[in-house]
Amino acid sequence: MTGQGMVFSDVQIATWLSAWWLPFARIAAAMMAAPLFGHRLIPPQVRLAVALSLSTLLVPWQPALPDFNPLSLQGVLMTANELVLGVCLGFLLQLVFEAVLFAGQFVATGMGLGFATLVDQQQGISVAVVGQFLMLMTMLLFLAMNGHLAFIRFIADSFQAWPAGTATISPDSMQLVLKAIGSMLRGALGIALPAVIALLVVQIAMGVVSRASPTLNLFAVGFPVTLMLGLIVMERTLPALRPQVERMFGDAFETMSQLLETGRHVSQ
Repeated sequence: MTGQGMVFSDVQIATWLSAWWLPFARIAAAMMAAPLFGHRLIPPQVRLAVALSLSTLLVPWQPALPDFNPLSLQGVLMTANELVLGVCLGFLLQLVFEAVLFAGQFVATGMGLGFATLVDQQQGISVAVVGQFLMLMTMLLFLAMNGHLAFIRFIADSFQAWPAGTATISPDSMQLVLKAIGSMLRGALGIALPAVIALLVVQIAMGVVSRASPTLNLFAVGFPVTLMLGLIVMERTLPALRPQVERMFGDAFETMSQLLETGRHVSQ
């Protein structure tokens, strides 16, 4: 009995590669664009390792794909389609955090803290300290609600609604993403509106006081009052952040589900 090494043909290697390549492209793109998973402090090697592990676990449950060469024109187009789909899924969830950050910018400007900025570690840009505080609260709520696990579960279930390599991104898909951006702006306005209205009333009152007493140092009096009232309003309205964030997360997952129904199916 002679011992011989295992020999794999090019066809077998191409078949194995095509089986997990497209799921890996979708999962990796979604991880890069999604909150928490796409954090700058998480090394890209870790994100790619998680995406590779998930794609390896999902391959046995995937429908059979036609053999294709990932380096061919067809393979590049199919890979680009999965990358765009994954980025859209992660981007729709990221919009919730962008809405909260946008609301924090509104509130900080009204409080006079627009100049107080911190570097957002997730995006690498300077944001108002109020926005950073609301962002951290939203991230904690996201983890407390097991949003990261729900997102991983959704990505796994997406291959049932949209099997890899069976459909392409359509104009309806991009239109749905654009509508989600408008929903993000409405969500930001809903979070910031109570504080903005209260601070607007204070600004009007300060304007009336300055007209009644021109000699009053408005900056020395108005800024501490505006800041104190802004902190009080934030403390009172902070408990209302949870239901609003839960609703926005629910809308984000619903929009992602609708996105999976807009694919334009192609013939295999």
